[in-house]
Amino acid sequence: MQYNMRNNMGVDLYLAAGVLSSPHFLEQFRVKLHRAMVSHVDIGEIHSQLVFPYGDWSVPLKTQLSEVSRDLHIHEGRYARSIGGTRLLAMIDQSRELRELATLTILIGHSAGGIASLHAAKLLLEREGKHNCFVVMIGSPKCRIPEGLSDNVFYLFAEGGHTVNGRKRTLRLADPITRLGTFGGWHSGRMRFPLWNNKLHAPLHKRGLPIIGGHADYFRNESPYLNELGISNLTLTIDTMMLWLSQRIKL
Repeated sequence: MQYNMRNNMGVDLYLAAGVLSSPHFLEQFRVKLHRAMVSHVDIGEIHSQLVFPYGDWSVPLKTQLSEVSRDLHIHEGRYARSIGGTRLLAMIDQSRELRELATLTILIGHSAGGIASLHAAKLLLEREGKHNCFVVMIGSPKCRIPEGLSDNVFYLFAEGGHTVNGRKRTLRLADPITRLGTFGGWHSGRMRFPLWNNKLHAPLHKRGLPIIGGHADYFRNESPYLNELGISNLTLTIDTMMLWLSQRIKL
């Protein structure tokens, strides 16, 4: 499904950080993404904001991991119990009180911030009944994509390459956090025998990013995080996101 923008009503853009993040970890990413949105599309005012649904690095790691673990295993229909999701929704509501309501909401989450973004989007869908919210999960643990959201979610993960016999290039996961969790679930097979499907609750849209480095490096913008063409990890991440958003949103 493609979403149609009309009357240049604007976009709310929230960037959700993960566990133990510096208060400024995503700031350069926010600034460059905001500029990219302004230069690529004509959709009126764009509001962008950093959010910390599990707190920044001032919150004890044990507390953050406990909250993320609970959210990671939350069941369908119980997203109102999501700690990160409800916090993020409250932040969105507080921000909306100060401004005119935008037509489109885009939630971008790094690591555990992707889980909180996913759950907040589902809560928005349940409350407003509109498919005007898109989610980009970057380097996030795998988790169940809520019903009704799969087509609005883009899952990005780091891939690293190596050469075999000087010719063949193969790709492998370069971000250990994306190995956590699962998109899988049980379903009824023949004779109603339960079968496990690794992709039962997976997003429809996902892509590997050949960045240099791993989990903390999607947003690096300087040497040595430049590929052979001189393109930085940050530019690659933003360009990949913008391509997907342009395909999902009729601008």
